This record gives sequence, structure tokens and C-alpha cells, in this order.
Amino acid sequence: MTGNGLFLFGMARRRKDMNFLGLEINEKLVDRCLDNIYRLAVHNVHFIATNATSTFRSIVSSYPGQLVLVSIQCPNPDFNKPEYRWRMLQRSLVEAIADMLIIGGKVFLQSDIEAVALRMKNEFIEYSNGKLIVMEHSDDLATNESGWLKENPFGVPSDWEKHVLDRGDPMYRLLLSKVDSRG
Repeated sequence: MTGNGLFLFGMARRRKDMNFLGLEINEKLVDRCLDNIYRLAVHNVHFIATNATSTFRSIVSSYPGQLVLVSIQCPNPDFNKPEYRWRMLQRSLVEAIADMLIIGGKVFLQSDIEAVALRMKNEFIEYSNGKLIVMEHSDDLATNESGWLKENPFGVPSDWEKHVLDRGDPMYRLLLSKVDSRG
């Protein structure tokens, strides 16, 4: 889920008061990111080679701080195997995120494939049991006519996001916020 870590390294530079953790299934990418941590002497970001779906809850519950932001960007659908196309985001992961995120915490979802972004949005709304709502247009968040954010709200692009925008293609983004669902 972290790719080459560009987004997290950018966030770590901007927000030195926060810690960032990247979970990525591709061990070679994680090794590269860990090498960059030591080379750049960045102290508030770390990467773990793991399947986030099966380990997210246990990893985050062992951290002494609060979970305030989750970012899922450009998961790769497998168009060669339609039966696996949407498996990059599982109900158990959405439920864990919704349970562990603090009230007011954010979930940033982004894809260059509208169907993938829409699927992620629908799954977060359905499986969060009313704990997560889509943040609508505000002074800070401009949306297009389809309701997608026009800009990355953090101002820190991922490597793939830069690539997609440089070729003139759109990104489909949204920000969700955790609300107190107890009423």
C-alpha cells in the first residue's frame, strides 16, 4: 500500500510532530524504503513488509499513539483475473480502520481508476457501520461535479499520482472522517 514511500516521506518531512507507518506487501519496495530512512536520517517514518488486511489491527493496536490518518492510494486491481479484481480492499481491513481511528481521524482514498475509487468509497461507507462519513465540499476541500476532490488535501503527491497527473489523466480522491456513531 505504500509503493516506493514517496507520499509517506513527504508527509514525514511536513509533519515532524507525527509518526508515519507504511504497510506494503512487496518486500523489495519496503527494503528500498528502509534504506532511504537510514540514508536520509528520517526518524518519524517506518515501513513494514506485510499484508495489511491480515495484520493491520495487531500492528496498530501495539502502537502507543493514536491512529489519526489512514491513506490507501492507487491499489492495483488485477484486470487479468476478474474474480480477484476488487480484493485489494477487504471488509476486515475497513472494519479495523473504522474501529481504531480516533474520532475526527481521516481516511484518504485515491485512485487513477474511477471504478476502483468508487468501490473503495462504497466499501468504507458500508463496512464502517456509520463511523466514517465522506467529507463534503468546504473552504479546504474543493470537489468536482462528480464529488471527487480536485486536489490532494495534503499537498504531498505519491509517485504514481505525479505520474498520472503528468500524463494529463485524472485522479479520483476523497476524504472520510470518523464521527461518533453512538449518537
